[in-house]
Amino acid sequence: MPTSTLASRSTVSASLLLFCLLAVSHAVAAPFVPVRDPSCVAYAPSGTVVATGCSGQSDGNFPPRPHPDVRKCGVVALWDVATGKRLRRMETFGDLTKIAFSHDGKLVAACRLYASGDGVRLDEVRVWDTTTGRAVQVLDRCHAFDFSPTESKLVVLSRSRCVIYDTETWEKLAPIDSLGGSLTIEYSADGKSLLGSVENQGRYQLRRVALDAVDRTIDSLLLPAPIYQIAIAEAGEQLATGHAPGLVIVWNAKTLEPISKVETLEQGLVHPFFSRDGKLLGIGSQLRGDVQIVRTETGEKLREFTFEKGSFKTTQVRKETEQIRPESDPGRFVFSPDGDSFLVGAYGGIVRLIDSGADIRRFGD
Repeated sequence: MPTSTLASRSTVSASLLLFCLLAVSHAVAAPFVPVRDPSCVAYAPSGTVVATGCSGQSDGNFPPRPHPDVRKCGVVALWDVATGKRLRRMETFGDLTKIAFSHDGKLVAACRLYASGDGVRLDEVRVWDTTTGRAVQVLDRCHAFDFSPTESKLVVLSRSRCVIYDTETWEKLAPIDSLGGSLTIEYSADGKSLLGSVENQGRYQLRRVALDAVDRTIDSLLLPAPIYQIAIAEAGEQLATGHAPGLVIVWNAKTLEPISKVETLEQGLVHPFFSRDGKLLGIGSQLRGDVQIVRTETGEKLREFTFEKGSFKTTQVRKETEQIRPESDPGRFVFSPDGDSFLVGAYGGIVRLIDSGADIRRFGD
């Protein structure tokens, strides 16, 4: 056989080997990552950016870190609404229950519930800079939080304490003793009060605390079941709570007196969320991810939307008797700031128009 033919075959074999090695290397470096459904979602105040939070596993070590496999770790991601481009990606682990932006959009925070194999609770609220994606603060042993809608402040809840922080200096500003141990916490629309869900002799009620006089509190009537989320109407004087089976109660935000109730055919817990002007009330099914839109004032149903992949799953199984558990009522539904659409944690995160029902953006595709 001629030498030139052998050389040619050797060159072809070497080229094929190099191609295979490059293909394998590329597959390892950039594995296929399936779309996961966020357990919590949020809009930035500008309406141009959204955040999605996907729960995920740890690496199994102690202290735990995010799972090294990008398919399995938890992820907080920021997305451009207009283009669908991912702007930031921050890894975490555990079950995420809430994600929210600061009033100026410079910070984003997420709440994580997690227990190690031997039962050590490692819940936390972690805060990131939205420009750099860098973590700027970690508040350990906290299971709920909320940003002030008007100032650079953050309130967090632990098992026994409620504390407000300055988000510029991270100085502790004030403990709110009357809300210590609450199940959830929210700022009022004007930022001058805090609203929590507290236990009282085996029953549960809303509690409003004025920040200019923390000894001045208002309590609602007692309810038999825990209240896990409080939806605040930015405009108007309403708030809403979701209950099982399929019940939403609308309250006067100042007096905490019930105004009306909306009953649905849902069998499980429902999650209420308001449009910014307070005229529309969304009701999300935590079992299926379906959404109803009603008029807040009358309860008239305007639209109903279904999602084939809207069920909710957690990374850790918890007892139903536990009060603080991500299965209860994660923030998977939110209106856009203009009120024309809503974001739901299904199919990686979907923005759907209310009038036409068209999906205008899917994140994570």
